[in-house]
Amino acid sequence: MGFVTVNTCAEFLGFLAALIFLFKDKDPAWRLFIPYMLLTCIVETCGIYLRLVAHVSNFQLYNVFLLFECAMVSYTFFNLYKPYGQRKKWLIIWLCCFAAMYVTEFAIYHFKGFVSVTAAVMSVVFVLASLYFYYLKLNAENFEPLQFSASFWWVSGSLFFYFGSTACNIFFDYLSSSNVAVYLGYSVRYYIYYILDVILYAFWSYAFICRYIQRRSSSL
Repeated sequence: MGFVTVNTCAEFLGFLAALIFLFKDKDPAWRLFIPYMLLTCIVETCGIYLRLVAHVSNFQLYNVFLLFECAMVSYTFFNLYKPYGQRKKWLIIWLCCFAAMYVTEFAIYHFKGFVSVTAAVMSVVFVLASLYFYYLKLNAENFEPLQFSASFWWVSGSLFFYFGSTACNIFFDYLSSSNVAVYLGYSVRYYIYYILDVILYAFWSYAFICRYIQRRSSSL
């Protein structure tokens, strides 16, 4: 399969969508998805290279990327919360807690393993953040058609991905065992993450399109 996988294709299409539809966006939180999606593509490609070509572990690469993922997704949630009067202190508190967990787990593993517990906690927090956004949206006075709501589709993609990631983390041992392999020797967990990636970047890409439509409509 090499470097062309379901993950790399989904991520590259997400990057193209961000580049095309967010290039002239005036909101930095949305425009930051262009370099973030590019970084995602680079990390995924480098991860495949390390694993298949160099035959070395790539967990350190994904440990570093987790910092960017947490920062980007957290900042986007904060940006979506701002119209509802949410304060920056909660973002700072969460990022400080994440940093403390990250460093602690890294030290426990003596810098020789993936910070899986920190990643699992992050997934749970983002699931809760998604549900809280829905709560705010339902109680908002201003009505917005959901089919063209960039924020709704971005949060929906995040909810699917991080809820699925949380479920995979809970049943990690079972889903990774050879007893539940379904195709070409790969476990169910392997294919679940492929599906989650496709859902995430499909929803995000549509959110970028909706953001573009909203920006064009407001300028008319």
